[in-house]
Amino acid sequence: MVEEVAGKWLKEILRLPSHASFALVTGCQMAHVTCLAAARHAVLAKRGWDLEKQGLYGAPPIRIVTSDKRHETFDRAVRLLGLGLAQVEYVPANSDGQLPADALEQTLKGRSTEPTIVLLQAGDVNTGKYDSFETLVPIAKHHGAWVHVDGAFGLWAAACERYRQLVKGVEEADSWATDGHKWLNVPYDCGYAFVADAEAHRSSMTSRAAYLNHDGDARDQLDWTPEWSRRARAFPTYAALRQLGRSGVQDLVERC
Repeated sequence: MVEEVAGKWLKEILRLPSHASFALVTGCQMAHVTCLAAARHAVLAKRGWDLEKQGLYGAPPIRIVTSDKRHETFDRAVRLLGLGLAQVEYVPANSDGQLPADALEQTLKGRSTEPTIVLLQAGDVNTGKYDSFETLVPIAKHHGAWVHVDGAFGLWAAACERYRQLVKGVEEADSWATDGHKWLNVPYDCGYAFVADAEAHRSSMTSRAAYLNHDGDARDQLDWTPEWSRRARAFPTYAALRQLGRSGVQDLVERC
C-alpha cells in the first residue's frame, strides 16, 4: 500500500500520466533496464513477435536512436537486455548539446516499419542540457518509435514552476527513468521507472510460481520489477514526500 501511494505521488510531482505503471528499483540504471524491457516487448509485439516465448533469436532487429551525449547507463542497459550496441545509432548533438530535430527526422524517415526505440535526455549529467521533448517526441511517435526518457536528475524540473518549461512535452513519451537518491536524498538504493503502457510493462516483468500467492487486484512487485527479493524501498520515498510535500520538493530543486 505504501508503494502504491508513493508511486501515485511521484507521478503527480513529476507530472507524468496517472495511468502509467511504475516500479521502484535500485537506481536509474535498473530503471532503464525495466523501461527498455517494456519497450522491447511492445515494439516486437507490434510486429507479431512474442518476445517472452520466442526470445530474441530470429526476432526483428530493434533500432535504437539517441544522441551521442547519452549517459553510459543507457548503453549498459542495452547490453544487459541483449539488444546490442551495434544496433544503436548515435546522432551528433548540436551546439546546445541537444538532439537536433532535423537529424532525428532524417534518421527515422522511411523506416517506420522497423521496431525502434528513441532515447531522449532530461538533463545531461555533464552540461544539464535538455532535449526538446515538445519537438522530438511527436517526430518519434509519427514514425512509430517508442520514446524513453533518461531523467536521472533532470526529470525533477517538473516539480517546480521555475524550471518546468525544460520538460515541456515530456509526459507524451512512453517511459521515463529517474533516481530517488538524488533530489529526494533517500538512501541508496532507490530508482523509479514509469511506463505509459502498463500492459507492456507487466508482460515484460511478471513471473509466477506454484508456491507463491497471487491476486489479480492487489499490486505485487514481482509483476513490475526485475527483482524477487528486495528491501521495502517505498518507505523512505514515502517518508521523504510526506515530510517535504509539493512545496518542499519544489524548494529543494530550486535551491540546488
